[in-house]
Amino acid sequence: MPARFALYGLLILLISLVPAPPAQAAPTTDWIVKLADTQQAVALSQRLRVQSLKLIGDHTYLVRLPTGMPATLAGERIRELAGIIYAVPDYERAITRTPNDPFIQQQWALGTIGAYDAWNITTGGPIIIAVIDTGVDAGHPDLSGRVLSGLNTITGSTNTSDDNGHGTAVAGLIAAAGDNGAGIAGICWGCQILPVKACFNNGRCRDSSVISAIRWATDNGARIINLSLGGAMSSPALQDAVRYATERGVLIIAASGNERAEGNAPNYPAAYPETIAVGATGYSDEVTGFSNTGDYLDLVAPGIDIATTLPGNSYATATGTSFASPFVAGAAALVMTVRPDLSSNDVRCVLAISAEDRGAPGRDGEYGYGRLNVLNAVQTATTYGGCPLGTPAPVVNPGFDPFTRVEPPSDGRLFFPETGHTLGGGFRAYWEQNGGLPIFGFPISEEFTEIGSDGRPVTVQYFERHRFEWRPENVPPYNVLLSRMGDDLLRRQGRDWYTFERSGPVTGCLYFAETNQALCEPFLSYWQRNGLEFDGRPGKSYAESLALFGLPLSQPQFEETRPGTVVIVQWFERARFELHPDGKVLLGLLGNELVRR
Repeated sequence: MPARFALYGLLILLISLVPAPPAQAAPTTDWIVKLADTQQAVALSQRLRVQSLKLIGDHTYLVRLPTGMPATLAGERIRELAGIIYAVPDYERAITRTPNDPFIQQQWALGTIGAYDAWNITTGGPIIIAVIDTGVDAGHPDLSGRVLSGLNTITGSTNTSDDNGHGTAVAGLIAAAGDNGAGIAGICWGCQILPVKACFNNGRCRDSSVISAIRWATDNGARIINLSLGGAMSSPALQDAVRYATERGVLIIAASGNERAEGNAPNYPAAYPETIAVGATGYSDEVTGFSNTGDYLDLVAPGIDIATTLPGNSYATATGTSFASPFVAGAAALVMTVRPDLSSNDVRCVLAISAEDRGAPGRDGEYGYGRLNVLNAVQTATTYGGCPLGTPAPVVNPGFDPFTRVEPPSDGRLFFPETGHTLGGGFRAYWEQNGGLPIFGFPISEEFTEIGSDGRPVTVQYFERHRFEWRPENVPPYNVLLSRMGDDLLRRQGRDWYTFERSGPVTGCLYFAETNQALCEPFLSYWQRNGLEFDGRPGKSYAESLALFGLPLSQPQFEETRPGTVVIVQWFERARFELHPDGKVLLGLLGNELVRR
């Protein structure tokens, strides 16, 4: 079988400079919360068991989180409370986010893609980005301390030094130290580069080396993989490696290629649907004459005269789609920094819906979804609640069917003959403590591995009315997280609850300002009687009920929940209440319905 190769864009204009290493600011874990009513401060304190509340403005508090509670989880818990006007992290600011790097004026692309304003929100966290390329100069002053120990898949050694320059140029655009008084600024100053040398010094790469690189990077902590390489020959072996990574929650970003004038053939791996394919634009946002185009294209970013790093403490300007792709990789890392709970598919969606539309309206073969806008992406991520593009999340182990009935176990796990499934360990304890059969229903799957809310593999189990996600790194009771089943099912039905009619406040009912919906009898009594167990006291508090069901998303309305059965229902973030003809309030079997879909 002939070897398959990939060619790179040309690097020009070498410039010598030795910059100093940067200083990094520690991220904050405190939150600023504004309340509609100061009485909610007590509920907030009880809900989160906060270390301290400090009044810093009109109805506005600085909230210090309890030790061990993840910041993203705390943000979710805060926003679930009634009467919250806003809740935002206590972001760190600087006098200016226009870096003092001397070559910043040559980085014309940063202004075009909104990087300066995005850095007012975040300059990135320790997201691991694999650069599969010609290696990376780890000693370059603008990359010093940002390059992890990697692998050379050509030789099998750990020597990932760059004997071409291409890989160092890509890495600099992603993670060069910003605001350090020297050199350039990368998109994600806090990111970590995982170098994987899979290409020779002539800029060519065998599929076998690239495949090994993708799998190794996936198995060694990469959240994002940048592939500024490609060729016209598709290979099922290469696509298998791409799928291996994406099924494990890794986001793959690939250059679309520079062969538009030589036939504009699809470039692989960019043309595989699992990747984000990136084309190149010029000074006026036009697609360049060399950038490959096609229906597979997802985004475009600047790719002409891009100032970046080179081995030997040098700098250069570079042209090609190879240098558009790293901008998108860095932007994806900023999104993951502000929303570490998002899956790789959600990050992909955020980048797409926040891009600036160019060319024909909507997605097109020239610009994809549009030109990258880093500020829009970071802002979109902070309020993102679901993808309107409907991108499905991959299952990690598709060869195993966890929904097939099993035999009664001999290891003491609880067995349910009604569905043929078992329940044990932390999931069993959580199920029994928080309502059991009436609340969650029978298990309808075994425990299995799926992509979790943070884009990484996680143990889950489905029930008739819910989905459990195992998070042992969190302190109890947050070591089991509940999915937003109501929200998820509505979106999969193509129903946007943001467009539902709002009830507003109703006399005698419980009002939720966050969704402008009221909760009235008989659903109100059911909501108040049930909830997760937090405080160990009899009965259910407002916070405990909210944690189980979430906010109401609709008014009570008639719906056909199954063929021939019409009942009054009300949708919640994590449930659907149903009023049946006998007057009983039951929970909808959302787990069953979601699995069937």
